Amino acid sequence: MAKSKKVRKHKQVEIALEPDGFSIHTFELSMKLSKSEWKQIRHILYEEHSNWIYPDGKNGCYICIRYADAGIRIRLEQNDTSEGKTTHFIRMIINPRKLICLQNVYLGILPPEEESIVLLEKTFQHLFRRSPFEHDIRRYYLSRVDLCTNIRCSNKKAFRELVRLLRKTATPKKYERKFYQHRDKKKANQYNKHYIRIACNSQELVIYDKTYQMDENGLAVAYDDLPDSVLRIEVHYSRGKLKSIEGAAGTDDPLDILWLLMQESKTRIVKLVQKCYPDIAYLSYDAAQEQIEHSGFKAATRERMLLLLNQMQRKQTIDAAFVQMEKQGFATTDLLGKFEKLGFSPIPLRKGYAAARMPSLTEILCNVDRQAVCIELTYWKWK
Repeated sequence: MAKSKKVRKHKQVEIALEPDGFSIHTFELSMKLSKSEWKQIRHILYEEHSNWIYPDGKNGCYICIRYADAGIRIRLEQNDTSEGKTTHFIRMIINPRKLICLQNVYLGILPPEEESIVLLEKTFQHLFRRSPFEHDIRRYYLSRVDLCTNIRCSNKKAFRELVRLLRKTATPKKYERKFYQHRDKKKANQYNKHYIRIACNSQELVIYDKTYQMDENGLAVAYDDLPDSVLRIEVHYSRGKLKSIEGAAGTDDPLDILWLLMQESKTRIVKLVQKCYPDIAYLSYDAAQEQIEHSGFKAATRERMLLLLNQMQRKQTIDAAFVQMEKQGFATTDLLGKFEKLGFSPIPLRKGYAAARMPSLTEILCNVDRQAVCIELTYWKWK
């Protein structure tokens, strides 16, 4: 009987862009109303079908689900101001692809073509022409826009490793890392292994894998329509950011702004990703350790870098590792810059992982629309 032997195997993993590319997934339209206009709309909705409208908690607001099949959820909102007045608004959270093409799955991104804007205006007008709501979309203003792209990995283990690396990132200055909250801490911890949210004022970066459900702004999303190993990257703009975009563009027409953002979606997504994830690769622990030890940094700096590298084998985030190091009396303010100078992340690949290098998310997004980004796996197998 022939003896078995170990042979070295090579495998190429591809990270590819989903067909929708870069564009817009969801946006919110708003309109300020008088108290009488707001009450009239509420009254008509109850008169037509009471199952279409229901109170949203105890704050005097209402949810309308009459147009949910068209990808639109409406909120009748009233807010008390600091001056003691009450303001009234209509908020429409819209999935535009669902609106313009009902047979499409909900998860579709709006095709980045001018025809999408034409269809959006026409279908919106047709849907609301005989309703209590304003049917001219240009009469509303944008209060939120979600830019979006999906990338797919051909290997589940490589995909899980990429998600693990991304969730350990450091929070950039002036930004805040927001975690999913749940009374069941175990459930929350598990969820946060698949969900990353980094926010600053009126914009935020959200990254998650499709395995888990989310409920963003009250809009429930089921991710079963995407294939396995798909990572979604979203950039959310709220009203403050949108006002600055409108000012720069010289228009507040919602359709003009949507078309502008569709065209600039890749640039804008990459820009925010790069702010949160420096364009440096992830290496194995041994390779990173060797580069640190042979670098030209002073001995004390190399010691701190090696300590951080070691911590990141166990800590869930760089932020948590910094807290631990500072408790031990080590300075951390300059460490990330030192790693950037060497061209790799302080977060090492997990022990035994078959790749020597994982590209940064910035590198992936910059290139994935031209061709698939490849990762080389090398491993031993008994033959």
